[in-house]
This record gives sequence, C-alpha cells and structure tokens, in this order.
Amino acid sequence: MYDSLMDGIVAKPDVLQLHRDSIRVTVQGAIPLSFLKQDSKIYLYPEYIYGEGSLRLGEIIPFDGAYTKNLVEAKVEETIVFPYLPGMEKGELIIKGVVERKKGIFQAPNKVIATGLETSPLLTRYGQVLSDQPIPSIGIYMTKIFEDRKQTEIRDFYIPFEIGNGQKQNPVFPVAFNDYVIKGEPAMKINKVVVTGLSSPEPKDNIMGLAKKRGDFVTERLKMNRSLSNVPIESMYRSGDWFDLRQLLTDYEGITQEQKEDVYTVLLNGSSFASQLASLQKLPGYRNIARDLFPMLRSAKVSFELENTRFNDTEISASVFALLNNNTPLEGFDKDHLTYAAQNALKLDEKEAIYKKLNELFPTELSYNNLGVVYLNMAQRELDLRKKNIFISEAISNLTQANNIKASSISLHNMGRAYLLRGDYFEAYVAISEASALEKEETNDFLNYNEGLRGALDILNGDYKLATIRFNRTVENESNFFNRGLAYFLTEDYLSASKNFESAVQADRETGYGFYGLALVAAVNGDKEVFLENLGKAIERSEFLKDKALKDINFKNYRDDQEFINLFR
Repeated sequence: MYDSLMDGIVAKPDVLQLHRDSIRVTVQGAIPLSFLKQDSKIYLYPEYIYGEGSLRLGEIIPFDGAYTKNLVEAKVEETIVFPYLPGMEKGELIIKGVVERKKGIFQAPNKVIATGLETSPLLTRYGQVLSDQPIPSIGIYMTKIFEDRKQTEIRDFYIPFEIGNGQKQNPVFPVAFNDYVIKGEPAMKINKVVVTGLSSPEPKDNIMGLAKKRGDFVTERLKMNRSLSNVPIESMYRSGDWFDLRQLLTDYEGITQEQKEDVYTVLLNGSSFASQLASLQKLPGYRNIARDLFPMLRSAKVSFELENTRFNDTEISASVFALLNNNTPLEGFDKDHLTYAAQNALKLDEKEAIYKKLNELFPTELSYNNLGVVYLNMAQRELDLRKKNIFISEAISNLTQANNIKASSISLHNMGRAYLLRGDYFEAYVAISEASALEKEETNDFLNYNEGLRGALDILNGDYKLATIRFNRTVENESNFFNRGLAYFLTEDYLSASKNFESAVQADRETGYGFYGLALVAAVNGDKEVFLENLGKAIERSEFLKDKALKDINFKNYRDDQEFINLFR
C-alpha cells in the first residue's frame, strides 16, 4: 500500500559532497495526494549508513494530518548537515518512511536517495602529515642575515707617555691593560695587535720622530709578553696628522655641537698642519680640547683585532643548548649570538630552548614568531592529542605576542597554520587572508607562497572556482599544480584539470599525486586504459593514495573490474 510513498523524494546532490569537515545535502520532493488522509501523519527519517555504522539525521514531517480540499501534495524541502567521519566514502543516504494512522503504524520500504560521498577535497595538499610520507615542516621562520656582521672587532687602548718622552719607566702598562692582555674576552680570540705611536700638537710634544719612538717602545714591550707570544704585533706611527684627534672628537662631550662643527671645519679645510693648528687655537672650544684630548695623544695606541669565535663556531647551537640545559650563565653571548645559534640549530628542542631564552633576555617579534613556528612543528609531529593541543596553544600564544609587537604577514600566516592544525578552517582562512592583505607587491615571494595555502583552504571550504583564480598567483611547484588541478576537477573543467595534473607530474613524479589526478580525469571521461595506467603509477608510489583509491566514489564504475582489482594485489 505504501510502496510508492517516497517515489517523489530525492537528494540534491545525489552523490554527497564533502565541505570542510561536514556533509550538506538537501532532501526534497513531495508526498502524493493519495497518501494525505485526515487520520494520517507521515514521518520521514533520513539516515546515513556506512560500513558497520549508521548516523540518524533527524525527523522530517511532510504531513501532520491537517487535510484541506485545496491540498494537492505535501512538499519536502529540508537541508541536512552532518559531520564527516572516516569510512563514510562508501555509504548510502536512505529515507525511512512511516505513516501513523488510527489503524496502526505502517512503514514504507526504505529508499536510497544518495550513494557514496565525494571526498576529493581531502586530497588537497596543505602540509598535512601522511602516513607514508616524510613529515613536512610548516610555518615560516623570520631570519636575520649575518653576512654583513663584522667577523672581527677592534679594541683600542691608549698607553700614556710623559710630554716629550718616547720611553717610560715601569710599569709601562696600566693595570686594566695588563688584565685585558691576560684574561682577554669570552669567546674572543686576539688575531693581531697594531701599535700606533702618536704625539700631540703641543710644542713640547710635537717633536720629530717622537711618535715612532713611542710606537717602537710599546711594540718591544708587548713582544716580551707571554700572553701574546703567538700573536703578530705590528708597529706604525702618525704625526703631523689630525686623524686620531678626529676619532677622539666623535664621543667627546666637553664642547657644544656647534663648537665641534667649527673644529671639524678647520680640520678638514685642506691647509697645512701648522695653519690648521693656528686656526684651532682661535676657536672657543680649543682650551677644552687641549686640556682633555691632547694628553691622550701623548701616547701609543694599541689596537687588538679580535675574532668572534663563538659566532663562527659550527657547533654554536649545540654549545648554547648545552649551557642552557646545565643552567650555565651565557657569559659573552649577546642577542646576535643567540639568534644565530637558534637559526642554525637542527633539532626542535634546541631551537625551543634558545628562542625561549631569547624571549627572556631580548624579546622581539622575531624570537616570538620563531618560537611559535617551533611549537607548530612539534604539534605536527605529536601523536598524543592532548600534547598536540598544548603545542598548538603555545604556538598561538607566541605568535600573538609577535603580532602584538609588530603586525606582520609572516606571523599571521603562521597563526593560520596553527588554526589549521587545530581544524578551525574559518579562523585559519581569516588569518591567511589578513597575511595576504598586508603584502602590497603582487609579485612578492611571500604573497605567492601564502596564496597557495589560501587556495588550498578555498578547496576545503568548497569555493572551487575561487581556488582556481587564487592559484594563478602562487608559486609553481608540485603541490600547487596538483591543488589547482583538483580545483578545476571539482568545477568539472577536466581539460584544465588534466593540464595541471600533468604539470604536477613533471614537477615531481615520486609523490604520485599528479598521476592520481590524471586517473580521476580519465575515470570521469570513461578512458579505462589511461585510468588504469595512471592509477597504477599513483598507488605504486603512495600507500595513502592506494587506500584512497579503494574508497573513491569517482572509481565506482571500475571497482568490479578485474584489471582494477589486480592493481591492488
């Protein structure tokens, strides 16, 4: 009696589609007039059956017994959203119909209104972990370029002499100078010593040959010092020259800036030394200069050329990590040392320890961002869900700090990565979009990279046409070619899809994804030979794709084919 109750009920689409982490389907149609009786109520119960499980999807009441003469049919228009669960690919959406009457309850035969689930969006590449692939690193570190950093540094000491004298009695060197020669500086190696004999422009000190005598005298004494026995020591001198006075003037605060400008004007006017001295003596600031700076020119200047050994040490990262583990003070390490060490550390736990120390001592946008990236990659590698979520929270916390110091596209991109790891596609998309908005140059390398992830999120969100546009401004690599091909495939532009899958194969044959994409196109086009050839190459290269192929709704017409079955043996 009720066999035809649901003849007019259908599902749109009849092959269910996955969007983000859920499935949306509309049940529509009508119950014919012949079933609409005053004593009848009609209930429809949609249910998704898959594997050994099933998911009840609520209740639809197309007719509640309110009969009128004008009634022609009971229309049904119900949109249902339910979560995607693993194993649903081969399921069926069925409708159970129940008619409740005074005579009793009658059940109509179940009707299958949708078969299978299109899960091709799950093929989207965005840096996720796959069981048979190396774990990809995610996120973008901010880097500091050290190429222009001085590999050597200079330390200057002035050894004073009595006016007019080229020699001096012991002690020749001040206590501070002797201490420096013996102890040196942590992580600094003395490569060379240059002694420059000087004389001041004072009449009693401006004597021919005095500057050379002072330089030679100090050089000989240094050569007798055991601490410098393996260090080359050079001797030179300067006299009748204002070079050293100009250097001393740089940090001198005994005269005003205007007076200092007047002094520089004289020193750089190109006239003779004697003429310049006469001009200086007329300036208001001359008396102060003569009192404070001329005595420093009655000297020999000793310049130590130092090599920053810790900065150049190839084991710097491990050394810093060991010091941190042992709670040893980081004496001699500045912000650049720690930044360099963190950038070159190979292990995540080493990077974590060093960036945490940087945040403690020298907090910057770079240190917070990079610690956030470290936690992203720790979460990427963590199987324990509780620990994974802790790492994600730590990443978000540090990236937020980085963004508070200075809003940047890199930290926003990384924030999007963190939300993506958490499965929050909406917040991930917002962060990634904001990252692109901060970039002004259309050809910017970062923008091209970021738009690739944004396009991947478009696919996951079901915006396939938008994704095809997005991928026109991305980096051309294997994963972006595949994702663009997938977006075209899902818009049913199979020619464009095929071209991009071919490009993915050319970029990297070993992942198998490009071949799988070509198999998808061949399957919907009914080209069995091309389908089998490409699918075989794909599943040979990837266990993940092999498992996916067994459940792929696009291959349903081939599942019973012996040649298809043989591919999996």
